[in-house]
Amino acid sequence: MYILSQQLKSDGFNINTLQQIIERNNGNRSFNTLQYYCIYIVFKHAVICVEGTDYEVEGPNLIFIGPSKEIIYKQNDEEANTFVIAFSASFYEKSANDSLFLNSSLFFNLTENITITPTIVTEYDIKKFAIDRLALYKSHERGLYISIAHNTVETLILDGLLNISNSSLKSTAENFSSIDYVNRFRIQLHSDFKSHRSVKYFSEKLFITSRRLSEMTEKVTGKTPKQLIIEKVLSESLRLIKHSTKTITEISYEMEFRDEANFSSFVKKHSGKTPREHRASADIFKKNSEEVLY
Repeated sequence: MYILSQQLKSDGFNINTLQQIIERNNGNRSFNTLQYYCIYIVFKHAVICVEGTDYEVEGPNLIFIGPSKEIIYKQNDEEANTFVIAFSASFYEKSANDSLFLNSSLFFNLTENITITPTIVTEYDIKKFAIDRLALYKSHERGLYISIAHNTVETLILDGLLNISNSSLKSTAENFSSIDYVNRFRIQLHSDFKSHRSVKYFSEKLFITSRRLSEMTEKVTGKTPKQLIIEKVLSESLRLIKHSTKTITEISYEMEFRDEANFSSFVKKHSGKTPREHRASADIFKKNSEEVLY
C-alpha cells in the first residue's frame, strides 16, 4: 500500500521525485492514487502501467492521472528527476473554474486511463519555481504556502489544457454535473468496494437515485455502475492473486466473499480463468523473467 506522507495528509498537497516515493515505500513500485489527483512531470523515457495498460512516455511530458488508479512504474530512465505532484480535490477546488478543470478530460479522460500532454517546463523550472519556491514559503505562514502550491498546480493544469481541444473542454463544461458525480462515485467505490457492492449503496452515498447514477455513468463512461463495481473488485482480486503471497482462501476473505468457492466463481465468470489458473500464469511469467535477468 502506498505510504502517504504527513504533508499530503495534512495539506492535501505534496511534490516529490519518483525516486523519493519508491524509497519511502521500501522499493515498492506499485501504487494506487487513492482519492488524489496526480501530475507526473517526465523528462526522460518511461514506461508506466495504469489499470493494466502500459504507456510509453518520452520527455518532456506531463501525465495527468485521476483518483483510484492502480499504477506500476515499469521503467524510468531518470527517477531522481521525475517529479510527482499529488493533491486532493479539497485542496485544489477554490472556484468554479477549479472544479471544471479538475473534472475535465485531463484527469477524467473518457477513452484512456491517463492524459499525456507535451510541456515547455524544464527541470530547472521545476526545481527553481516549484521545489525551491515551495520550500521558501513552507517556512512562512501556512496560508501563503497553500496559495503557492495551488498556483503551481494551476500552472501545470493550464499547460495541459493548452494541448486539448476547445471542443473537449466545452464538452466537459456541458457534462460537468455528470462527470462530477461519476468521479465521486469512483472515489467512493475505491474506499468501499470490498464491503459494499450494490448500486443502491453508492447512489445513497451520493444522495441520488440508482437510476440517476446509472444514467450518468453510462453517459460518461459507457458502462453501468454495476459494471464499474465488478471491474474494480476483479482488478483488485487479480492484483492480489498475481502479486501477493497470500493463499486464494486468504484473498477471498480479504475481498469479503462468503467463501473461496464463491470467490473463485466470481473470478472465473468475469475473467475466464480461475484464481489458481491466474496464479499459475503469473508464476510462469515470474520464472521466465528471472531466467532473463539472471
